[in-house]
Amino acid sequence: MLNKVSPLLLLTLLAVPAGAQVLEDPTRPARNAPQANAAVAAAAVELQLEAVLQLGASRIAVINGKTVKSGQTIQGAIVKQINPRSVVIAQDENGVWKTMTLWVSQRGDVKTNAAENY
Repeated sequence: MLNKVSPLLLLTLLAVPAGAQVLEDPTRPARNAPQANAAVAAAAVELQLEAVLQLGASRIAVINGKTVKSGQTIQGAIVKQINPRSVVIAQDENGVWKTMTLWVSQRGDVKTNAAENY
């Protein structure tokens, strides 16, 4: 009897895992989640003026953590003019060039001299 039960038991045990559902790791991204395109993500980032630095007669702007001078481009926008507290940029939007002004955030004090302490 043991010899007859053994193959039957073995076949039953082998068949059970075949019907079991494979569990997904909940910490991993879903397989059908859309992949973000780096170019689309970069285009969606809004330009933010962080600082304007005065170096003698010239000015440098810090936009999204990158330093730019007048005439340079950042994320498709051309820096047209750098003022003490703002930057004028031109950007192509569907074939039409639009000009906008970025302002230094008013959240904190603006240092005009690096030696100043607050």
